[in-house]
Amino acid sequence: MKILFKSRDKCATGDYSLTCTRKRGQVKYLKYIIGLLLFWPGLALAQEFEHPDSEETKQFINQVSEIYGVDDELINGYPYRAPSQAILSHPYFRYEAWARGDVFMSGESYPGKQVKYDLVKDAMILKADLQGGVNKIVHLNSLYVDSVKIRNHLFVHSRKYFPPDSIETFYEEIFMIPDNKFGLLIHYSKKYLSQYTSIAPRGRFSDMNTDRWLVRNGKSIKVNRRRSFLKQFDKDKRSAIRSFLRGRGIRYRKASQRQLKELMRYCSENIINN
Repeated sequence: MKILFKSRDKCATGDYSLTCTRKRGQVKYLKYIIGLLLFWPGLALAQEFEHPDSEETKQFINQVSEIYGVDDELINGYPYRAPSQAILSHPYFRYEAWARGDVFMSGESYPGKQVKYDLVKDAMILKADLQGGVNKIVHLNSLYVDSVKIRNHLFVHSRKYFPPDSIETFYEEIFMIPDNKFGLLIHYSKKYLSQYTSIAPRGRFSDMNTDRWLVRNGKSIKVNRRRSFLKQFDKDKRSAIRSFLRGRGIRYRKASQRQLKELMRYCSENIINN
C-alpha cells in the first residue's frame, strides 16, 4: 500500500500525518528498549539490547516449554513485568483485568487465551496457564503476531496494511473491504505521566488516546472529526453521508464501534461503489 509522506520539517512542528505519527512512535519504541534494558537485566546486558532470538530469551522459552509443555510459538516473546501498583490507573486497553481472547500467530490460531493490550509499551500480553496451576506472563513477540481479538475488538498488526519499514504497532480493524482498498482503522495509545501527588506517588497513566484512520485507494488519512471524514468524499456525496448520520442518530466523534461499522458499510455500498 502506498502512503503519502509529508516533509520532515512538518513532523517537528505538530504535523499529525500517519507518517509523522510513526516517526514519533520510533522515539516511543526506543524509550521502551531503554526501559527494558534498565529494569529487566535478565534479558539483556547494559551494553546492548538483545534481539528476541538472543540466547537468554531462547533459554527463557526453552525452560518454560520443557518444564510446562507450552506451545513454543505462543510463548515466543519476552517476560513481562507489570507496572507498579503505586502508579495511578493502568496502561491497558479499556480494562485492567485479563480478558478471554483469540491469538493468531504465524497463521495458527490459539483461541480462549487470557490477554491484555499494554498501550504504553504497545505490547500484546499473554497469561499462559501452565501445568500445575502455574502462570507465566509473556509479552508476545510482535514479529509472529498476526492479530489478537480481545472481546469484540480485533487488533491487527500494522504489517497487514503498511510497508515493512513502517513502525510496528496494532490497529483495531473497524471495517475493511478486500485488498485494503477502503476501510477504517483505530489506533489506541496511552502515556506514562511523571506527575507525582499524594494519591499518585509514582506518577500516573494518561487517559486512552484514540486516532481514526480512513484507508482509501492506498492512502491513509486521520479522520478524528466528522469534517475531516467528509472531506475524503466527493462534494456531491457528502450530503448523503450527513443524512445517514442524522437518520441513525450518530454523533461522529462519539460514535461507538457498531455505529462506525454501520457508517463505513453504508459508504462502501452507497458512496464508493456508486
